[in-house]
Amino acid sequence: MNTFVALVKREVLDGKNGYIRVPVILAGLTVLLVICSSLGFGNMLYFDGMEHEGIENLADAMNKAAAREPDEFPAAITIGYWMMSVLAWVALPFVIFFSLLGALYEERRDRSILFWKSMPVSDWQEVLAKFFTPIVVAPIAFLGVAIVAQLVIAVFLSILMVFQGGPVLDLWPVGLMITSWFGVLSHFLISMIWALPLLAWVLFVSAYASRMPFLWAILPPFVVMIVEELFLDSHVIASWVGTHMGGWQDGAFRDMPNDFDGPRDLLMALVNGLQWQGLSYSFANPQFWLGIVIAGGFLWGAVELRKRAI
Repeated sequence: MNTFVALVKREVLDGKNGYIRVPVILAGLTVLLVICSSLGFGNMLYFDGMEHEGIENLADAMNKAAAREPDEFPAAITIGYWMMSVLAWVALPFVIFFSLLGALYEERRDRSILFWKSMPVSDWQEVLAKFFTPIVVAPIAFLGVAIVAQLVIAVFLSILMVFQGGPVLDLWPVGLMITSWFGVLSHFLISMIWALPLLAWVLFVSAYASRMPFLWAILPPFVVMIVEELFLDSHVIASWVGTHMGGWQDGAFRDMPNDFDGPRDLLMALVNGLQWQGLSYSFANPQFWLGIVIAGGFLWGAVELRKRAI
């Protein structure tokens, strides 16, 4: 176990640009945009003509919103924090894809595999560490950066409310914020499990391709889908890939209500109902389990290829 933890730490350090610096830079840009827009809120309202409602700054808008819907305001603030920090998540799919794509390819290209093979570490531990880090550690790292960004934004807005006379305590719906953090993380991890066969395929390509791993990862599935469409007039493979890329959510959340009474109902549906419905649908779906089996096959292939790599 200590060996595996050490391998994961090594992967994080090797990929710190993607796992740490990229989300930090995006979160920093988000915070900067929020600060600029909050300080210039009164000028923006001037152009919209809302100054006639007695709104001169952000605090005035906050006070009116809190007085109009006091029960909905905490949920609206929580959703607002997520909307403000969403930029930090934009790069996550790209980080996961290219981390897996280069995981086993780069060590063969720069010949560092000779050094790592001399260490008392088995190939399956190496492969699992390279697979585990992008699909588990990366989302947790991005979530951590997003949480810090939300807290920084909350602190800044609180200071701004103190000077402008706005509601400070209402900007800290701590219970809803924590619930949303765990809800987002659990939903993302479920999505990662659905995507396991596709992600394992990318890692398998990384262990196999002698050059241009990106084309090897993209072209074969694309060609198979085209051949199936042309000669069999079907799209089973395309549908299967789409399901594991996120299409499973159409079936999982088909019965979710489309109308919500307010931000609180929307937030509760997202962090509570959404998670349980997604879990129950996934565990009862044969494609979910078949995908895990297929992912295991690709991982076994990646381990075998690494054993034979020189």
